[in-house]
Amino acid sequence: MGRVAQMLDAAGDLLLAHSYRRVTVDDVARRAGVGKGTVYLHFASKLELFAGVLVRDSLGVTEDLLAALRADPAQAALDATMRTSFLAVQRRPLTRALFAGDVELLGAIATDSKTGLEIVTDKTEFAREHFALLHRHGLLADDPATTPDLPYRLSAACIGFFLDHLVPAGAGMDVTARADALAAVVRAGFTPPGAPDPAALAAAATELAALCERTLHHLTAALPEEP
Repeated sequence: MGRVAQMLDAAGDLLLAHSYRRVTVDDVARRAGVGKGTVYLHFASKLELFAGVLVRDSLGVTEDLLAALRADPAQAALDATMRTSFLAVQRRPLTRALFAGDVELLGAIATDSKTGLEIVTDKTEFAREHFALLHRHGLLADDPATTPDLPYRLSAACIGFFLDHLVPAGAGMDVTARADALAAVVRAGFTPPGAPDPAALAAAATELAALCERTLHHLTAALPEEP
């Protein structure tokens, strides 16, 4: 394992255990078995270091979606994509906290726009290309070119599933059941009626995989290279 990975592992473990406000760069350096100067050699600040943990998590979420698309083109359907992405986020406690707006745990990482974390949180360009390719293949009910509020509607429909602690009706539902419920909402509200055309799914899966690969490239470029 390289030093950058060691530092990110240490930062992630300490963040989960103690929260952003209570963890110092010294703590991370000791946990990673490196000097404090080595941390600053790769990360300009504490904020950048901990944002790097979430950027790496986002890499994992995107890799999970890409693997699902390659294994089954049916994953290109919007309800299936959202289900897979939801489960990938749920497997990563810090990214789950980011989606839930957990400032208590994440502190300035969740509130400071200068962390560079916008590469994770700003999905505008990804959504634009994603919706366009789905509509081109007949997999999206509304035309994104004439429905400017589509990204907002989808985000608003999905965000409650990441705030399950605020939704009493979800008590007792496991993560798979909640993922299925999210897929049902997306399917009913955003996809055309009837079963999707397998040929359309295959074509869309290829394009969505290429979009995921570009996203992986951008995320990887946002992290320091291993020496």
